[in-house]
Amino acid sequence: MTRNATEDAGGGLAAAGAPPPAAEITAPATKGRGRIEWLDRSKGAGIFLVVFGHCWLGLASAGILTDTGVINTVERLIYSFHMPLFFLLSGYTFERWAARRTPSEAIKDRCLRLLWPLFLWHYIFAGARFLAGDAANTPGGLNTVFSLPLPPVDHFWFLWALFLVQLIVWPLVRLIALPRGVWIALAAVTALLVSIPGLPLGPLTVGAALHLPIFLVGIALARMSALPATGWYVVTAAAGFILLDAATLALPPVIIVRIAVAACLSIAFVVLMNALPSGRITSWLDELGRLSMPIFLAHTLFTAATRIGLSRVTDATLPHLLVGTAFGLAGPIALYHLTRRIMPPRLIGF
Repeated sequence: MTRNATEDAGGGLAAAGAPPPAAEITAPATKGRGRIEWLDRSKGAGIFLVVFGHCWLGLASAGILTDTGVINTVERLIYSFHMPLFFLLSGYTFERWAARRTPSEAIKDRCLRLLWPLFLWHYIFAGARFLAGDAANTPGGLNTVFSLPLPPVDHFWFLWALFLVQLIVWPLVRLIALPRGVWIALAAVTALLVSIPGLPLGPLTVGAALHLPIFLVGIALARMSALPATGWYVVTAAAGFILLDAATLALPPVIIVRIAVAACLSIAFVVLMNALPSGRITSWLDELGRLSMPIFLAHTLFTAATRIGLSRVTDATLPHLLVGTAFGLAGPIALYHLTRRIMPPRLIGF
């Protein structure tokens, strides 16, 4: 799947036709202000992997990590599912989100929640890269500062891909009440279509095309009465996740196989997140999930700055990984809370 996170449903992140009957959309277990516990937890674990993964690859690009075999192994184990996971989670809540909005409301909301952060943070990153000069892994000149946000670069591909996917799927969920089996069939058909050799997918469309099937699986998943949380389902999910993720190290680069594996890994992962008992770790993951958008947008600024600063002291891998990941999470969270004191966080895409 594509390298390099993140809103629920309509982003978390009845004018154009009747929405699906309420009885067809099963309400999941929630806690506090209507939050879905396992969804926040899954987003929290996913965004942790995003930060760790980018910290890992940043150290590899800087030459601090040098074992190519280890670098590639960790990368494939994480990137086999962590971004598809966010498309699955977004699909899970998308039908409810779409049912509450007219076409104009939906487009306005997507522009504010996905395109505005993409455009704004493209230039923030370009400016930071220019100021960092040769200390950055990929230095950027003035041409980078004045470059266009599209096609998207860095991890911002996710925002553009999610925007296109939701734009494509929105009419379906608003105009037609499709049963779960049809959504699964649509996911299978789209996976086959995007796997056609020679399909003219460019940098503007490839991310959306590869992840559209998994988004559709998320919509189908939302029609289950509840996720299994005990018994052989969880044992099977755990064993299946471990074995299948390990198998990705040897899988051929066949698109439809990668999509199917990513979907299965993502489903198994959310089943495991749903089965986790409440405690400090799950509360921490829940909080990361609620703040996944600020973390997603800003984390590489903090991981890169940490790597540059820490390199003056040591090139040891473990301190770089631990401190870089910690600052990649804590920095955006602190920035979010600081922003709240000054202005509405959505003004800067949070």
